[in-house]
Amino acid sequence: MIEVKNLTKYYGEKLAVNKLNFSLRDGEIVGLLGLNGSGKTTTIRMLTGFLVPSEGEVLVDGISNFQNPLEAKKKIGYLPESPPLYEDLTVWDYLEFVAKIKGVSKEDRGSQITQALDKTNLKEVQKELIGSLSLGYRKRVGIAQALLGNPKIVIMDEPISGLDPEQILEMRKLIASLSGQHTVLISSHILSELYKTCDRFLMIHQGNLKYDYSKQKLEQELVQFSSLLVSLGGKSKEEIISYLNQILESKIEIETVEQDGNTYHFSLRSENETILRNRILDTFRFNGLELYSLHKKEVTLEQIFLSNVRN
Repeated sequence: MIEVKNLTKYYGEKLAVNKLNFSLRDGEIVGLLGLNGSGKTTTIRMLTGFLVPSEGEVLVDGISNFQNPLEAKKKIGYLPESPPLYEDLTVWDYLEFVAKIKGVSKEDRGSQITQALDKTNLKEVQKELIGSLSLGYRKRVGIAQALLGNPKIVIMDEPISGLDPEQILEMRKLIASLSGQHTVLISSHILSELYKTCDRFLMIHQGNLKYDYSKQKLEQELVQFSSLLVSLGGKSKEEIISYLNQILESKIEIETVEQDGNTYHFSLRSENETILRNRILDTFRFNGLELYSLHKKEVTLEQIFLSNVRN
C-alpha cells in the first residue's frame, strides 16, 4: 500500500532522516516509534506529501507522492499532532468544509460525514462548536476529517499525546476499529500504548530505521529481556551464588545483587526461566537457605527500545 525507498531529508547540513526503506501492507496497523527528535514527524510529513524529501521516493498504492501528489494524497487521510481545526465552526460544518476541499461529491458528502461521525463517536456533539470540545473530542474530530474521502491509508502523528487515561482507552478502541478497513500508520513516543494497538512496529532513532518487528517478534524480545527477582538468606552471598549456578546446567546470569541485612536480592536471567524458578522452590530448603520472595520482573518496551538504539 505504501512503499518507502531510500527516503532522506536534510535541513541544511543536518541529516534528519537517513535512507529509510519499508513498506506498509493492506489493512495493518503499524506503529512508528522513536524518541522526541528521532525523525518521526519529518518522516510522516514526507509520507503525506507535506514535505519534499532530499532523496528517495514514496509510492502510495503505486503512485509517486512527489510526481503525482494530488492523486497520491487522495488515498491518504492525515491527522497531524495538532489538528487544523476551526474553533468557531460546529463539528458538522467543519467536516462539511473539509469534505468540499477533498472533492467529495455533493451527493456523497452527507453520507460520508455521517459515517465519519459514527466511526469516531461524535454524533452527540456534531452541532457543538469545536472550540467548546475537550482535547479528546478534538482529536476525534481530527480523525473524522482524516477519514473523509474514504482514504485507503490513515496516518496519525501522536494521536494520544496529551490525552488522559480514559481518553487514551477510547482512542485505542477507535484506532483498533480501523483495522482491515484502512492501512493505519501511527507515530508516537508512548511505546506501551502502541504495543496495545499495533500489529507491527518500526523503530526510528536519529533518522535511521533501527528495526522492523512484528508483534510476535516484539513479544519474543519481551521474554528474552525478562528476569527473575529472588530474595534469599541463610548463607553468605558467595554460597548463595554457588547454589544458584549449581541448580541449572547452564550458567545463570546474575545481573544485580543487593544486600538488606542478612538477605540478598538477586536479579537473575536464565536460558530456562521456568526450570530455574521451579528448582529454586524445590531445593532451597535442602541447601540451608531461606527464601523470602520470588517473582518475575517484567521488562518494559522502553528497555527494549534503549537496548536496540544503543546497538
